[in-house]
Amino acid sequence: MTVPRLARITDYVGHWATHRPAREALVGEQGRWTYQRLRADVDRCAAALLAAGVRHGDRVALLGHPQPECFVVFLAAASIGAVWVGLNPKYTIAELSHVVADSEPTLLFGMLDAENATLSALRSLGSVRVVTRDRAVDGLSLSYEEFLDTGADVPGDLLAGAREQVRPLDAAAMIYTSGSTGRPKGALVPHWGLAHCGAVQAGRWYGEAPRKLCDLPLNHIGGLGDISTSILTAGGTVVYMRRFDPAGALRMVERERLTHLYCIPTQLLAMVTTAEWSQCDLGSLEYILWGGAAAPQSLLQTLATTGARLATSYSLTESTGSVTYTDPGDPLEVLAWSVGRVDPHYEVTLRRPDGAASGAGELLVRGDFITRGYWRAPEATRAAIDGDGWLHTGDLAVEEAGGHLRLVGRLKEMFKSGGYNVYPRELEAAIEEHPAVALAAVVGVPDERWGEVGHAFVVPSAPVTAGELREYARARLANYKVPKVFRLAAELPKLPIGKIDKVELRRRAMTLGDGHDGDR
Repeated sequence: MTVPRLARITDYVGHWATHRPAREALVGEQGRWTYQRLRADVDRCAAALLAAGVRHGDRVALLGHPQPECFVVFLAAASIGAVWVGLNPKYTIAELSHVVADSEPTLLFGMLDAENATLSALRSLGSVRVVTRDRAVDGLSLSYEEFLDTGADVPGDLLAGAREQVRPLDAAAMIYTSGSTGRPKGALVPHWGLAHCGAVQAGRWYGEAPRKLCDLPLNHIGGLGDISTSILTAGGTVVYMRRFDPAGALRMVERERLTHLYCIPTQLLAMVTTAEWSQCDLGSLEYILWGGAAAPQSLLQTLATTGARLATSYSLTESTGSVTYTDPGDPLEVLAWSVGRVDPHYEVTLRRPDGAASGAGELLVRGDFITRGYWRAPEATRAAIDGDGWLHTGDLAVEEAGGHLRLVGRLKEMFKSGGYNVYPRELEAAIEEHPAVALAAVVGVPDERWGEVGHAFVVPSAPVTAGELREYARARLANYKVPKVFRLAAELPKLPIGKIDKVELRRRAMTLGDGHDGDR
């Protein structure tokens, strides 16, 4: 579809409230928001933020599950120039303490159940004022409804004036990286980035009235950008689920007649094993989309039985949105490894070592839509964005025939075995072709003879042995690429967003050593 090109992501609230006031914007446990109601609630919350002393550039943090009220707070804060900081309910107290101490929010919204242990622990995070969802908690300040009432006397011209000061390149949100290496850093995501990338995505995937599920946390660019704000640009409907539930998600598709699912492959793998996969009516789905990792071809074959189009793309927090896309006609064997071609709206290149004309190179992205840098981390910002404006993603890719990009690993994940560069994703893709494999993850581990060798962790979908997988890999990979150790596991450790935690896998591999391969 074609969507209006507005400069600030929050401008879309007023646009669709004017042009489609009665259309559903948000759906959650507490009710349904039309665009008319969304505008009224965003205005009310923004006025309350001003009454609380929040001003341009201040941080407003929110701890909550995916739900409409949380998105309303984001839109309200960003609309007056504040920087929204999402906190994941899965964070430990130590992780919460780091983000709160680093971002120094003026207000912290605790949109959880009042008896939640994490919410009760917020009082230990300092003197920041806290707003809770349902009722005030001992030692905390106001309930959400009480907070909204505090803005009743804010003059309309004060609200309008605050919004006029917001510039397209101002940060709308601060997204903390997963922290798989080192302490998490806050990437500043600009208004224009969310608006521009959302409009491009709408043109690639959405029809006139997209309805998309959001069960990803809003503190992550997937839940906030790829789902919530991209649907906002299209004037569609976001249906929120507070927690991922594979069977519940499929029932939600049937009940709400959803047109789009956007998931991490591990979520889709869980969905197709439920009874609901065959019982629910999934005929409303126009697209099943995935990101964050490659999807095994065996999974794609199952997804294709729904009749929905299958597609993926490439993005990272610092790029704000997807810069490559697969095409609707791409066959399953291509979708299993490709992240698509570079979209013409973006400038993307491969930086290969020593000026090589072919082979793997680091993906670089440039444009005014990317992160404005890391909060209070100038050295990290300079390391990520060079003097020519190129964002160094750290992802290694190869350009295949037809311009398709194949991710082969991270710069930090690539390892050398016997002097050869080994890219984990290539190994994982080969192993996942085995019909008894649901998911594979490979990490490099120090080795006295070869320098480093691969250890493969495999989640089987049917009975299989480590020895069988080794022979299968040997028939498809050069000898130096074949993992030295194969370990079978019921599941793999994950980061809060659901991606595989390779730091933890590497720790396990080094702890377990070269012993028993894990045959079961």
